[in-house]
Amino acid sequence: MALVINLGLDNAELYSGCEIEEVGGRKNLLTPPSEAGNIIGKNIAEIVAAVPAAERDQVTLTGPMAVWAYLVVFHAVLHAFNRVVYSDGRGNDLAIAAHGR
Repeated sequence: MALVINLGLDNAELYSGCEIEEVGGRKNLLTPPSEAGNIIGKNIAEIVAAVPAAERDQVTLTGPMAVWAYLVVFHAVLHAFNRVVYSDGRGNDLAIAAHGR
C-alpha cells in the first residue's frame, strides 16, 4: 500500500509547530514560509522515518498548498521512496519521479 501525504493545512502532523488560523471555514498559514519550510522539513523527515524501508515503494503527494511546501516535501521523499506521484484529488495522478533504491 502506498503512503499518501496530504499537504493541506488540515494535516496536523505535517504542520505541527506552525501557526494556523481558521477564518470563515478556511485555514490560513500564519507562520512565514521561511520558518514554516524548516518546520515542515523536520516534520516530514519524522514522517518518512516512521515508514519501514520495505513499505517505501510509492508515496503520493496531494492536497491544496503552496508550491514551496510541495518542494520541501518532495525533497524529503525523493530518495526515500521508489516512486513519487502527485494527485490533484480529481483522479488525475502524475508520476513525478521513479527510480530504484
